[in-house]
Amino acid sequence: MHPDSQAAGLGQIISHTPLWVWPVLLYVMFRTLRATRERNGSIVGLLAIPVLFVAWGISGLIARHHVTAPIAAEWLAFAAFGAALTSRVGRPTVLEVDREKGRLRLAGSWGPFIRVLAVFTAKYTLGVLMAIRPDIGEPLAFADAAVSGFSAGYFLFFAIALYRAYAAPFSLPMIQR
Repeated sequence: MHPDSQAAGLGQIISHTPLWVWPVLLYVMFRTLRATRERNGSIVGLLAIPVLFVAWGISGLIARHHVTAPIAAEWLAFAAFGAALTSRVGRPTVLEVDREKGRLRLAGSWGPFIRVLAVFTAKYTLGVLMAIRPDIGEPLAFADAAVSGFSAGYFLFFAIALYRAYAAPFSLPMIQR
């Protein structure tokens, strides 16, 4: 621990957490727990979580710290890694598309819950560390760039895969209406 700072207690950390964090956490937990079971949803509703995490990933690059060339390069590298990972293991499994109603039926999976919770926890932890340990800001900035880039790349390509499945004229095993 830095000699000039006292250890922050859990209560102090929670009380200093911005109020917007709690409703966002509840929203993403509710939405991603629903994703563990087969579900129907509108294309707009199903894109809400990916768009939220893409925006949060981009804001992690531009809003939290001064952007240097090495930080931007790391962000881009992790965005590419996140996008590549999506193409291998993170695509949504679309079971049915109803374009007339703008709805899709997706297979259930614990993957979205785990990914969202991992990114949320990492971003929250980094935010807390940046607040209580400003003396190690540079390494934390690189860690934040890695998490933010990964999040943006992963969820951007998840959203693209979901929309492409929705917009495709026909693709097995989907059942088209």
